[in-house]
Amino acid sequence: MEAGPKKAIPVDPEGVAKIINRAERSSLAIGAMIVENDRLIEFVERLSKAGISIVATAHSIKYTTGRGIPAYKAGVVEVTNLLTDPSWEGFDGKGKPDVLLVMAINLDLENATFESLKNYSDVKSICIDRYFMINATYSFPSLTEEIWIEYLERLCQELGV
Repeated sequence: MEAGPKKAIPVDPEGVAKIINRAERSSLAIGAMIVENDRLIEFVERLSKAGISIVATAHSIKYTTGRGIPAYKAGVVEVTNLLTDPSWEGFDGKGKPDVLLVMAINLDLENATFESLKNYSDVKSICIDRYFMINATYSFPSLTEEIWIEYLERLCQELGV
């Protein structure tokens, strides 16, 4: 066992798929940066088809509803606070997610979310963004945009969508 603070475990798309497949309930929180690459909303749609519930933060809800992707609307801070509440039963009332994936949220908010979940919740967090996030439970390594898109494609393929 390693001494010192908990830090994220770097993970590849196949590892993320295994974690999602073992989870009882997975959610993906997306943010305003979803507009930075046209393919991102496509990946969100595919991940939704894999049974991952989508939580749209900021103005990303208009991109999910525009494509008919079912999504819950909430702020990043609200989502974080709800996930640290042991009595919260999830957006649908059927149970709190045990895994939260995060993508396309401003980096400072992502980091604060991961830090809060790490210290005040039993929810596993996975950063599937371009940059390694040390406070997540698991994180993609820092990647070029091209390789990041390849990682997201591989993740969707591993999940069969």
